[in-house]
Amino acid sequence: MKVEFLKSVYQLKDLPPITENRKEVVFVGRSNVGKSSLLNLLTGRNIAKVGKTPGRTRAINYFKWDYNELKSFLVDLPGYGFAKGDKREIENWKRLIEGYFNRRRENIGLVLVLIDAKVGPTGDDKKMIQWLDYLGIPYIVVLTKIDKAKQKEISSTLKKLKELGVETLVQTSSKEKKGKEQLLKVIWNYLKEEPNKTNS
Repeated sequence: MKVEFLKSVYQLKDLPPITENRKEVVFVGRSNVGKSSLLNLLTGRNIAKVGKTPGRTRAINYFKWDYNELKSFLVDLPGYGFAKGDKREIENWKRLIEGYFNRRRENIGLVLVLIDAKVGPTGDDKKMIQWLDYLGIPYIVVLTKIDKAKQKEISSTLKKLKELGVETLVQTSSKEKKGKEQLLKVIWNYLKEEPNKTNS
């Protein structure tokens, strides 16, 4: 497995050229849900900075990722909800994220919608899931921080997600390193359907 940081994108015009032989695996979720921690768990390296303050990731961060013969980009999106009360920041986030999904739609292999196992799906999470359904973009839900949630809370979260029509779900804990192999297997199953050339 090889992974390296490619670039941070603050404006849509700076998105890297679409590469047909590299599909994009996208990490999305509310602020402080654990996107950076999951990215580090998945790759086995501390390539994403983990901050205690929600909203550390303000840009779209691209990483080049080779996993066995699969070649892809890992794309870490800014968390939603980090700029409550700041209308300009919210508009900037909305424009950046909507623009990203609209422009990269055909090149996205899979979206990982991260949801805190203890908190459950928020209103923003529900909107994201509905939007991905509308756009026809493949996604799975990844429950994070299961080590911090009681079984009753996890069961409640699973019930709410089932009501939203969520079919594929992986439970993870970056702290206890749980769910990595299952998540890699799910990503593999989605991406292997796409042609991956070896000449990048």
